Amino acid sequence: MNIVTTGKPTEVVQSHAEQVEGAIRGLVRRELGSARRPQPAQPPQSESVESHPPQVGVLIQRVAITSVKEIEKLINELANLRDFLTNESRRVQREIEGYARLSEEALKSTRIIAESVTQWKRAVENTGDTEAR
Repeated sequence: MNIVTTGKPTEVVQSHAEQVEGAIRGLVRRELGSARRPQPAQPPQSESVESHPPQVGVLIQRVAITSVKEIEKLINELANLRDFLTNESRRVQREIEGYARLSEEALKSTRIIAESVTQWKRAVENTGDTEAR
């Protein structure tokens, strides 16, 4: 959020505080309106909820349930991501090991070919020397 302060900083803070306060009041009014309808009796949740009017306890409970569900959802997503990354790490490690083995085999084959070519070259040179005599 970009805040351009052309006036005094306290005016900007007060303006934002009033907007937030208005939004909270609207939320509480909506919740109180729905909470005034008769609801089934529920046992007291805790001392802190008992000290507030019942509609505040319901509001706190709704917020808490929503927050807990979101946290559980994030935990599940992170666990799935961890499993995926672990599996991918293992797969990449296997691929690297496979390429390392392949590289070693290619190096061995290249050495064998180079040695064979050297031996053939020597054989041809020796044959040429004996024919020249």
